[in-house]
Amino acid sequence: MKQIPGKIYLADQRGHWQTPHLQRFSTFNYQDFYQEHKQPYGDLYLVNEETLAGSQNLTYHLDQASHILIIPVTGAVNLSTPANALMPVEVGQVLILTAPAPYSFQLVNPYAQDNICFLQVRLRAKNGIAEVFTNLIPFTLDDPGNPLTEIIPGNSVPNVPDYKFRLSLGRFAGRQEITYPLEDNQQFFFAFVLAGAFEAEGRLLHEKDGLSLWDTPQVELEALSNNAIILILEWPRAEN
Repeated sequence: MKQIPGKIYLADQRGHWQTPHLQRFSTFNYQDFYQEHKQPYGDLYLVNEETLAGSQNLTYHLDQASHILIIPVTGAVNLSTPANALMPVEVGQVLILTAPAPYSFQLVNPYAQDNICFLQVRLRAKNGIAEVFTNLIPFTLDDPGNPLTEIIPGNSVPNVPDYKFRLSLGRFAGRQEITYPLEDNQQFFFAFVLAGAFEAEGRLLHEKDGLSLWDTPQVELEALSNNAIILILEWPRAEN
């Protein structure tokens, strides 16, 4: 059987940056972390796992128009932008921030002493985006019969025209499996394991590993541990 082309991004090969207030792991090249084989995958150019100490904040500067996904893992995180007061994002919610470049925003830990952990994911947006959009989308992972929850449908991002990507999150029981259908075999596929272990098209994925696949209309996924959690992104290959 012909293997679907793809690439694994191992958790222990991510870029690592640590200060007294921040710990960051980067799947792709980011700031001072650079490796030749960690270039962007299509429009996907950033997958960061970040842990921020109590009462701290981080400022980010965009140099390209982007869709930014903020997904809390532990605790809430507040978004601060030039136009808005603090926008809280809780566990069980995904924030989509779409912005042109140049643009700056802050992420703030609202707790005095407790650390928070969140994922920040960025995809390149079309150059024609001139406004800032925010969308806060709630989700649950409580349906044992349907382990994968589609959070952002593949038709379009709400209120943002002419861009299509699809985000799903799932919690699986051990040995639970699904076939994930892509829109067609011209779509890009990326998975990131938040907890547990999975097998995806013959590739073994451990916690915080990433996987890109292409030239396939579907992906076979099987959880290898209980309460295994995975994030899946899909977007058009030819988007510019």
